[in-house]
Amino acid sequence: MVVHLWSGPRSLSTALMYSVAQRPDFRVLDEPLYGHFLTHTGVERPCREATLASWPSTAEEAFRFMAPTAGEESGDRVLFCKHMANHLAGWEWTRFAHHRHVLLFRDPAAVMASYGAHIDRPTMLDLCFADQVELMQALESAGTPPIVVSSDRLQRDPEHQLRLLFRALGLEWDPAVLRWEAGARKEDGPWAPWWYGGVHASTGWEARPPQAYAVPSHLADLHAECQKLHAQLLQNAI
Repeated sequence: MVVHLWSGPRSLSTALMYSVAQRPDFRVLDEPLYGHFLTHTGVERPCREATLASWPSTAEEAFRFMAPTAGEESGDRVLFCKHMANHLAGWEWTRFAHHRHVLLFRDPAAVMASYGAHIDRPTMLDLCFADQVELMQALESAGTPPIVVSSDRLQRDPEHQLRLLFRALGLEWDPAVLRWEAGARKEDGPWAPWWYGGVHASTGWEARPPQAYAVPSHLADLHAECQKLHAQLLQNAI
């Protein structure tokens, strides 16, 4: 089985990647489409040069990077690919039509606050909500609806949400996913020094209520647009 996680920024996606990597039947890949996204869109990111120097930068290179054959040889049952949802830019999602898909989204105000450390004026492309809703609707129309997960619910009750996720994937529960060792993983992308500090300091899931964030006035219109898309995702969340 190949599972694609399409997340928004800072939506616990790295913690989820670390979590599922604790299962002996999972192999994880960290944002294999990121190099192609940077090349295709030309956007600036703090990690742009480091990523383009070492990550697949063409669609075909990225697709080969995601080939599950290496995992099959080592006995892995599931290849888990963590992506940002906007990394689908320049791709036809139908190339992944026979795979399983998970959407992980977060409250828009929290996303904007986390982006503020690096990007003062994020766009809808940066925030991923439109990409997630578009993919959700495309998969639903194809008769293969994705599993939709709220980061806020996952943060509030990690074990319950993880149990629901594995059940939806048709996999048995493994309590090993609740804990991991502090520090980096060998699968981390070259952008990890910019974004993964909190996950590297953690050792597992800790249930806590989501934090409230204020929305800067210059992002009010974008926030309102994102809120409408967020509501569509929340309506379909497990």
